[in-house]
Amino acid sequence: MQPRTNTPDEITYGDDGQSVTRTITMKRCCNGCGEYLGDVDNRDVDEHGNLTDVRGECSNCAPLVELEAAGCKTWQLTPRSYGLIDWQLDRDGVFTKQFTEVVDKKITTVGMRIGVKPGHVVARFGDWIIRHPDGGFTVHKAPEEVAA
Repeated sequence: MQPRTNTPDEITYGDDGQSVTRTITMKRCCNGCGEYLGDVDNRDVDEHGNLTDVRGECSNCAPLVELEAAGCKTWQLTPRSYGLIDWQLDRDGVFTKQFTEVVDKKITTVGMRIGVKPGHVVARFGDWIIRHPDGGFTVHKAPEEVAA
C-alpha cells in the first residue's frame, strides 16, 4: 500500500498584514487508536460511502489486525467497555478482577486483571486485550500518548 501524504496547513497573510487565510487538508486517523495517519484520500471510503478500516496502516494497530486475521479475539479496554469485556470473559469461564491503584489518595480502577495468579495478565485502560485461539491472553499496550 502506498504511504499517505501529509500536507501541512498553509497560512497566508494579506497585503494589509492583518487578514489571514488558512488552507487545511483533512487528515485521517486510525480507527483503532486515533493516531494521525496522513491526508484523507480515496481509500478511506468504500463503495457504499462507509469509512474503511485503516488500522492496518497504523504502526500501533497493524499487529492487532494480523492477530485478528490469525483467529484472535481483541478488545480495547476502556472504562466504557470494561463491563462488556468482563461479561464476555465471565461467560467463557475466565476469571477477571478490577486492577486498582491509588490515584489522588483514592483507590481507583485503572484496568483489568485476567486469569489467576501466577500467569495472569494485566491490561490498563487504553490497552488491547488479545485472546489467542489456544485460550491464552496477552496485552497489546496503548501508545504512550493514548495511555496518558
